[in-house]
Formats: sequence, C-alpha cells, structure tokens
Amino acid sequence: MQKKDNWKQVMIWVAIILIVPTIWNSAFSKHNVTDVRNKIKNYLYQKYGEEFVVDRIGTRSSRGQAFYQARIYPKSILVTNKEWDEYYYASATVNKLSFGRLGGVGDSYSYVSRNIDMEQYLLPYVKEKFGQRVLLKVDVEHKVTGDGSWWAGYKSKRLKEMKKKVKKDPEHNRIELELDVYIFDRIEGKEEKKRRRKEIFEFVQYLKKEGLFEYLEMRVVIMDERVLAPSYDEYRQRIKNTYRTREEREGKEILLPPRKLRNKMSRYLQKEINIISKEDLLNSIQQIKKEDLNYKGIGKWNCHYQSIIYSEGILKEKYSSSLKKHPEVLRDYEDLEDVKLGPNLEYVYIN
Repeated sequence: MQKKDNWKQVMIWVAIILIVPTIWNSAFSKHNVTDVRNKIKNYLYQKYGEEFVVDRIGTRSSRGQAFYQARIYPKSILVTNKEWDEYYYASATVNKLSFGRLGGVGDSYSYVSRNIDMEQYLLPYVKEKFGQRVLLKVDVEHKVTGDGSWWAGYKSKRLKEMKKKVKKDPEHNRIELELDVYIFDRIEGKEEKKRRRKEIFEFVQYLKKEGLFEYLEMRVVIMDERVLAPSYDEYRQRIKNTYRTREEREGKEILLPPRKLRNKMSRYLQKEINIISKEDLLNSIQQIKKEDLNYKGIGKWNCHYQSIIYSEGILKEKYSSSLKKHPEVLRDYEDLEDVKLGPNLEYVYIN
C-alpha cells in the first residue's frame, strides 16, 4: 500500500512539472503585437529622431531563441517614390523572454541611414561634375578588425562617424564603398565621350581626396534618356516579350529584339523626349526606384556606355582570384588613360 501511495505522489509531481510551465507560459507569454510595435517605434525614434512605420510583425527563432521580427521604414517616405522601394526598408527584432517580457530591440536601419548620408554627402559634387540628370545608389560599409585576420561590419550611422574612426585607427577601421552613378544623357560623338571620361577621372580624384577610394567599386552608367519617356514602359514590355535576332557588335554575337521594333521604339520615344520640359525630365528621373538601378532593372537595354572603377584594395578583398588571372585590371587611376568608358553591347536604341 505504501509503494502505491509513493507511486501516486511521483505521478502527481511529474504532472505538475509538465503542466505548470505550460499553464504559466500560456498565462504570461502572450505578447501583445501592439506592445511590440510600440516598443520598436519608441526605440527607433530615440535612435534616429524620426517616426517609423512598423509592420509585418511575426515570430522567428534562431539557436533556440525566439524573437519578434518586423519590417521598418521611415514614415516620411509614405506617398513618395521611395515607398515600396526596398532600398529604404530595413528590419527590427525584439527577443521574447520568459514571463511575458520583451527583450531589447535591434535593427538594421543603420545600413540604410548610412547609405542615405553618404549619398547626400556626394550628390552636390556629383551634380556639379556630371550635371543635374543623375541618380546615385550607395552601399557603404564600415569594417572593423581585431588582428587583421578578419573584417566585420560595424553599425555606424553617418559618414562623419566612420571617417573619425578611420582617422583615429586606420589599421583597424576602413570604409568599403560600392557606388553606382547613373547619368541620363547618352553620349553623342567622340568629344562628348572624351569629356565624360575626364569627368569620371576627376570624380575619382575627389574620392581619393575624401578617403573613399581605398576600397572602392564604382560603376558610372551613361543611360539613354529615352528610358524616361512616357511610353517607355509600354515598349519595354514589347521588347521583353518579342523574339530575338542575332547581331554582331564589337566582334561578338548579341541577341537583340528585332531591328524594326527597335527602330520604331527609338523614333517614337525620341519624339516624346523632345517635347518634355527640363523640369519634367528631372522629375521623371527622381521617380525611378533605387532597386531598379541595376542591370536587371533599367540597365540592360538602356545603358549606352559604362565605366567600371576598382581600387586595388577592393580587387584584393573581393576579386582576388580574378585579379590573379587578369592583373591588367589593376590601375592606380593617376592618369586619364586609366579610365575606360566602353559601349553596352545590348544597347537597344537605333539613333
């Protein structure tokens, strides 16, 4: 009888051990989504000094730690061309702790903030050098190291902060800059091409002076302004969905939309561009999303010429195997001849 009673007591304690945590968690670990949103909003306002939209809140887990994750973006971009542009979006997380508590907030908006700050810093000189028809796309990182065997990202929010740390300790801090300069003004003639090369060279010297060249990867893309014409989207769909013909350019065989369609597109869009005011043209440029500033976006058919600049540091860091195969790509850009400006073979327009 004693053994039976002992067995019952054991079973009761087992039940308590199994059930109580479940009851406790169900009573105290149901986080209110509104509380999570408010916690993130308050944190972001304190950190960045502006209001954020916090949406798409869900739960995730990593290495046994559960947390909330949300999409975040500044409230100021609502009803602007920046809304729905992934370039301006980031994420925030809040750890789920025991007894219904919420942990600290972490976010990735510092990367966006840093890119915007760099863009605002460079844009006045870029417009002075290349004209008003420009867009920049920036991806800048502040990298730090302990012993030089590894380099990790550091969440600096501003260029000023990065420069200060690099100046104070250059052996353990560096700035890696990936920069795209889009110029919406196609090149017509050798003299204009020569002028653009000179502008690019002078811009590189400016970046050197600013301490932004050592780990630089830059693309200067000369775009045909007909990409800004009102009917461009209609023709883009047509050339996307039509068949391809073979055409030889620069000794290479290229697949392009049929010449008849390209000729019609070129003439029609040019007529539209000719009657657009300068103000409307600049406004059209500003409506282009940053996420479309790439080859798959608006670059494939509309790029007229392109210049790609690699510093020695970035070649050794990111493209060391290619550098071994093609050491000729290594240049110090101390001479104008170092700047190459070549045509895009997939350029679709017929002048």
